[in-house]
Amino acid sequence: MTPSPTEPKKSPLRLTAKQGSWEQIGEVCRKVRYKVFVEEQQIPEEHEWDEQDPVSEHFLLQINDRPAATARLTPDGKVGRFAVLAKLRDKKLGTRLMQRILDHAKRLGLKKLQLNAQMEVVNFYLKQGFKISGEEFLEVGIPHLPMEKSLIADLQEETQVSQEDIQEALATTSQVRLQGKEQLQACIETLIAQAARSVSLETPAYSSRWFTDAALAPLLSLAKRHPHSRVQFLLGETLQFSRQSSNLLKLHQRAPSHIEICKAHNLYRPAQQAWLLIDDKHLLWWPHYQESRAELYTAEHREAYRQAQTFKTHWQKAEQVKYLQGHQL
Repeated sequence: MTPSPTEPKKSPLRLTAKQGSWEQIGEVCRKVRYKVFVEEQQIPEEHEWDEQDPVSEHFLLQINDRPAATARLTPDGKVGRFAVLAKLRDKKLGTRLMQRILDHAKRLGLKKLQLNAQMEVVNFYLKQGFKISGEEFLEVGIPHLPMEKSLIADLQEETQVSQEDIQEALATTSQVRLQGKEQLQACIETLIAQAARSVSLETPAYSSRWFTDAALAPLLSLAKRHPHSRVQFLLGETLQFSRQSSNLLKLHQRAPSHIEICKAHNLYRPAQQAWLLIDDKHLLWWPHYQESRAELYTAEHREAYRQAQTFKTHWQKAEQVKYLQGHQL
C-alpha cells in the first residue's frame, strides 16, 4: 500500500556514538541522567553527581543528534549511571551501549566488569553475560543486586584479522581489536609497508618480538624518500637496548641520521603502554607493550590524532642519544 500524498514520510533514525571524558561529553550525558534518575526515579540530585565522574570514561548514544542513552566506566572497572530515555527503551540502545563499554574494557585489558543493577533490569544484564555476585541491598532507597562479568576468556581468545581486513580498515575510520602474536606481527608489517611519510614508535622498551626483519625492511627507503620523511623511535629504556644486538639497532647503525632513536624524558616516560603511528593518522596501541593484545585506530581516528600531537611533544622533549653501542646512556 503506497502512502497518500498527505501522509508524512518518516525520516530514518540516525544513531551516533560518542566516548570521552566528563569534560568532553559530560554536559550532554548529564541531560540523560537528569531525566532518568532525577526526574523519573526521583533520586535526589545531590546523589547523582559524584567524584567518579571526572575520572571515568563516559559513553553516549544519540539519535538524530539528540542524546538518548549514557553510561560510565570507572577506572577500577565498575559500570554505572547506565541510563536510556524512557521513550527509547524499545530500540535496543542498552545492548549497543553495553557493547561499546565491553569493547573499551577489553582494550584496557580489564579482567572483569562490575555493576549494581536495579532489580527491574537484572534480566537485561543477565542477557549481557553478567552474573549475580552478592545479596540484594538498598541504594538511594532502590533495591539493587551486585553483578559482574569476567572478560578473561575474551582477552585470551586470538582474533582472526587478515592483512586484507587491515587494508580495508585503513581506508576508513575504524577500530580493530587484535589478539595474538602472529596477528600483531602481520598488522605491523602491513602498516609499515604502506607508510608514505612517517613511522613513529613510543614504547617503554623496544620489543623485537613484534618487529620482524620483514616489518623493518621498508624503513630505510622510507626515511630517505624525501626531506620530510620521518622514522622515529622513542624509548623509555635505552641502556639495555644499546647492549643487546637487535634488528632495529643494526638498522640505526647503518643509517643513524635517517633511523632516529631517542630516550624519553623522565616526565613523559611510558610505564606500560606503547604506540605505533603511521603517517600520523593510523595508530596501533598496546595497553601493555609486552602482551599480544592491541587496538588499531585508522584513518585519522580521534585517538590517532590525539596521539600524533602527544608524540610530537614527547619527541621535542626527548634526549638525543649519540652512541647506541658500548656506552652508558
